[in-house]
Amino acid sequence: MEYDFLIVGQGITGSVLAIELEARKKKFKIINLNSDHTSSKVAAGIMHPLALKRGSIAWRGKEFFEFSNQFYKSLELKNNTNFYENYTLRRVFSSFEEQNNWIGKSSDFNYKDLIDYDSKYVEFKNSFGTGLLKKASKVKVNSFLDFFKNKYGQNFINKKFNPEKLKIKNELFYFENNPYKKIVLCQGVNAMENLLFNYLPIIPNKGELLEVKSTHLPDYILNAGVFSLPKKNNLFTIGSTYNHLDKEPQVTLKAREELINKLSKIIDVKYLDLRNQKYGFRPTTLDRKPLIGEHPIVKNLYIINGMGSKAVLMAPLLINEFLDAIFNNKNFNSSVDIKRYVRKLKKENLSFANNILRK
Repeated sequence: MEYDFLIVGQGITGSVLAIELEARKKKFKIINLNSDHTSSKVAAGIMHPLALKRGSIAWRGKEFFEFSNQFYKSLELKNNTNFYENYTLRRVFSSFEEQNNWIGKSSDFNYKDLIDYDSKYVEFKNSFGTGLLKKASKVKVNSFLDFFKNKYGQNFINKKFNPEKLKIKNELFYFENNPYKKIVLCQGVNAMENLLFNYLPIIPNKGELLEVKSTHLPDYILNAGVFSLPKKNNLFTIGSTYNHLDKEPQVTLKAREELINKLSKIIDVKYLDLRNQKYGFRPTTLDRKPLIGEHPIVKNLYIINGMGSKAVLMAPLLINEFLDAIFNNKNFNSSVDIKRYVRKLKKENLSFANNILRK
């Protein structure tokens, strides 16, 4: 059977891509070797339109949030499942400067439907108050990925993708004897091992999370340089660290202490019961923009990568724009197009690509 697409990677990005391809009645296969330490598997799944450290609207934040909010709600309704929830989020201020900045923006036309000042919340150790973020939600990522795998299990190839096995004949890709019109790599940090695209500046950023049990944490998302995310049965996710230097595939005492120390600055942590600790590697980029586009030599071979910790927020809209571009012969958005890094191509990348073309 001839397929329209081979999707490499079943994280958030690969899953959203497959869902959108099905909506367009395209035939696809997904190759994915299961791992517990991908960024998707340990992602908290929180999404909102702000850059909370600055208290400002993130790059395309409103667009991403509104589109993704509708995408996940529609998907739940259509499939009678549950993996998406709207949440209240409160930002605990660490200074009068941060408080004043938030109050000032809350009266700004561009922010009035997003934020408010929450002067009544004084339950924290600081005396600067909290800011209310009106638009925030959570994707239960593992539930979403499990739903996807149950629905599309027949489309899966459970193994590691080896680009050396690719062949091209009559403008079709052949992988393990199956023909595909197009291939899209959604590999996260694993793209660094792929000679087709490892010239791109993908930077692994290790993140660690704690799972704790407590009767003293609030039933909303709390953010104060560290977040507390409520789950069921008095369980909470505490996160997350950011470390681009640590490449070790294991949890660390340093990260655990960092998270507990940050949380202790606003609440009493003596009642926390540590249940688990997880790690994963986010695919980040030099300019903090995603990497989307077609290979400079091998046509119909694409990559979607570099969304860092924001794949749940960005993927639905960016993938819709990606598909619109390839089906309607449009240019990719210049902010994300991998053409901006074409000068980083190395001889080994060109040689590897040309070998595939010659097979």
